Formats: sequence, C-alpha cells, structure tokens
Amino acid sequence: MLNASRILRQVFLAATGLAVLAAGAHAGDGPMVSRTVEHMATAKKPAMPISGSQARLSRTPDGATMTLRTSELVPGNVTTAWWVIMTRPENCSATPCTAEDVIGRAAEVGTQIVYADGVVNTPDGRAEFTAYLPAGGVAGGWYEQRFDTPHQSEIHLVLNDHGPLIPNIAASMLTSYRGGCRDDSLPPPFPDTAKADGTAGPNACRLIQDAIFTVLASEGN
Repeated sequence: MLNASRILRQVFLAATGLAVLAAGAHAGDGPMVSRTVEHMATAKKPAMPISGSQARLSRTPDGATMTLRTSELVPGNVTTAWWVIMTRPENCSATPCTAEDVIGRAAEVGTQIVYADGVVNTPDGRAEFTAYLPAGGVAGGWYEQRFDTPHQSEIHLVLNDHGPLIPNIAASMLTSYRGGCRDDSLPPPFPDTAKADGTAGPNACRLIQDAIFTVLASEGN
C-alpha cells in the first residue's frame, strides 16, 4: 500500500506540473541552512525538538528550496508539508512570528501559505519532504500575497497530519490541506481557501511539526 500510494502521488504531481524532482534542479543554487524539526507548541506544551530530524532551506532571489526529514509520526498516516511565509516579518509581534501573526494579522505581515509536498509515513513513523517554491506569484496559495523577496521573508515549514490513508481520495490527501479530513477539524481562523482545499473525509487534520527559518538566522548562516 505504501509503494502504491507513493506511485500515485508521483503520477498525480507530474501530471499537474508539480513534480518534486523540480526541487532537485535548484538545490545547489544557494547555501543551505539547517534547523531541527520540532513538535509544534500548544497551549499546554512548549515546542519540543525531534531527535535526529533535520530541515534544510536554501534561498536565492529566484526562490526557495527545502528538504525536511523527521520522525515520531503516526505510521501509515498521510502527512503534508506547507510553506508558511511572512514576507514582512518586521511587522510581526515577535521573532519568530507567532501563529496569531501568521493568520490573525496576515495582511500586515504579508502571509502566504502554499502546499510543498506530501507522503505516507513509513511503518516506523518517518517521512521525508522536498520542494521548491519560485519567487513571484504563488499559484494555489491561501492568500494573494506574492513571494518576491525570499531572503527578506521568514519561512516556516509546517507539517499537517491527515490521518490514515483513504485509497479512493489518496491524491487529494497527498496534495491538499483538507484532503481526507472533517471540516470541524480545521482551525476556525483559517481562510476559506484553506477550508475548501481538497476532498473532505472522516479523519481529523492536525498541524503537528514545524521548522522555523527567520530572516536573521537565514542571512547569518
């Protein structure tokens, strides 16, 4: 099942012009900055680093390339990775930008959120992601914000858990935010573009892990 779902994903992405192999063509364009992936902070728990994980980001004037390797995921679940970009991070209330900045003050901080990659977690709860986002207009983004200044943007790589793979909507689960999930599991503050992205299902979506690249950290390493 895992191999079949991976093949399905690759065929779907190639057909829509989003094949992950595009990222490899850009991987050597700029210096890579590495960060540890963390379990996302909640109201009850602080962010916790994941041992052995690594997220890497390279920025050039032409765009950004990312790779992310992580673990401590639910075996067999679908996980998607997302570009969460603040193009005006100087307007955020803190460094790094907070969740309230990203969604609640999207216009002020210049938020853009868009799909990066999607996989089925391995039987031991691991996953790897690769993506390239070109500078300029962002096709399929949650907001109308452009991505014109990669070096001056704060970039968060965020993972979304979609629950167990549902074969008849596998393509949607692997390439959208909502795919496979109940509408009541989507955070109320998220924009309508997010809540309409993908085919709904019986699972619950959960934002679970992230890696944060601030402007200063990126420029200084």
